[in-house]
Amino acid sequence: MTTAEKQRLWQRIFINRDYGLLFWGRLVSQVGDGILYFALTWLVLDITGSGAALGTLLFVSSIPGVLLAPFSGVLADLWDRKTIVVSMDIARGLISLGMAWVFHAGLLNLPILYIGTTISALCGVLFGPAISATIPGLVKKEELVKANALNNFSRSATMIIGPVIGALLLGTTGYLGVFVINGVSFLLSAFSEMFIRFPQVERVDNGGPKQSGGKQFVTSLKEGFSYIWSNAGLRTLILFAVALNFLGAPMGGVLFPYLGKEILKMEAQHFGIAQSALPVGFLVGTLAIGFLTERFTKDRLLTVGIMAQGVIGSIMGFLALPLIHESLNQLTMLIALAAPMFLIGLFNIMVNVPFQVMLQETVPDYYRGRVFGLLDSMVQMLVPVSMALAGVLVDQISPFYILLFSGLVTSLLAVAMGISKDIKTMYVQEV
Repeated sequence: MTTAEKQRLWQRIFINRDYGLLFWGRLVSQVGDGILYFALTWLVLDITGSGAALGTLLFVSSIPGVLLAPFSGVLADLWDRKTIVVSMDIARGLISLGMAWVFHAGLLNLPILYIGTTISALCGVLFGPAISATIPGLVKKEELVKANALNNFSRSATMIIGPVIGALLLGTTGYLGVFVINGVSFLLSAFSEMFIRFPQVERVDNGGPKQSGGKQFVTSLKEGFSYIWSNAGLRTLILFAVALNFLGAPMGGVLFPYLGKEILKMEAQHFGIAQSALPVGFLVGTLAIGFLTERFTKDRLLTVGIMAQGVIGSIMGFLALPLIHESLNQLTMLIALAAPMFLIGLFNIMVNVPFQVMLQETVPDYYRGRVFGLLDSMVQMLVPVSMALAGVLVDQISPFYILLFSGLVTSLLAVAMGISKDIKTMYVQEV
């Protein structure tokens, strides 16, 4: 194969050199993160034997995303994005290697684990908006769907690969090896990102006097809120997204595991197989999304994708009825749980990728980091509440009623989004 042919093959698969470096760097670090996430669940249980301790770890690690995402978006618009991306991956790599050293010295305990995990999560909060805001500058407008699909492909693949490799490593290298491999993966990601030619952030000169760092930060944050509030379509989308996330987040985190273990009495291995159908659905969705966006409008995909997930969630609730699940053998029950999870993953991509592309196309570069940061924070802010509420309700009410209600309301919200003039206007805007 000639050099020119290799270059064309690279461009067909990874769009261009800079995006390809970003893709491979993120893939390596995400695999390492998936391995660590799997291992941490076992490590916390080894240290404490407490499910509450594990839940606390997950809750603590989610706090930075809820509280700090708006501020990280401001920094993504004010600071050099390449510096943010590279330094945050280096920091996460050093944190993991530091925890490896602490573990090797026999000093690792739950407080240190909480602190390390929280700081690493904070680095991820700073990293996310900078990457989301950068992608439109690395690829052409017509390549945004492919770029975001590749991002989701990477995330989905690591959701499958990470736990598998994590289980193998725990049996061979133990926790020490997991910490070391995760740390090295982030450093490799940072090394790859050093060679990316990040586009310069577009700046807007308002003609006023130059402000100090603190005042500029506050002003930029206010500008981000003002931009969102003044855009009726974006404001409406965020309101719907908050409601949908409130309804949808407990399904994967609370309701499906409870349904599988307590109602269907599935073995852990069988439920794990059923649960793995979700990222498989993500993978298939990423392969199909380019085809779909060429034939259907983004707002149509948004409405259909959300409605389909609501209907599927309601149907899954029927598995909680004794009349249904007691008539199923083990294999049929596995398929009955895995198939809806696969479809939810598939339709989720139909919603998320076009949504990301729409924002990247319509939000000016100068505001992009703040919009993504504020969006992440607002959408996630009620998730801890919905998780806690679902945990209480599932002990009092059959999952059938909860899933049926959540699915029906989700479908109704999808219909409301489909007829919203503000949302339709948002999806047809051009930069």
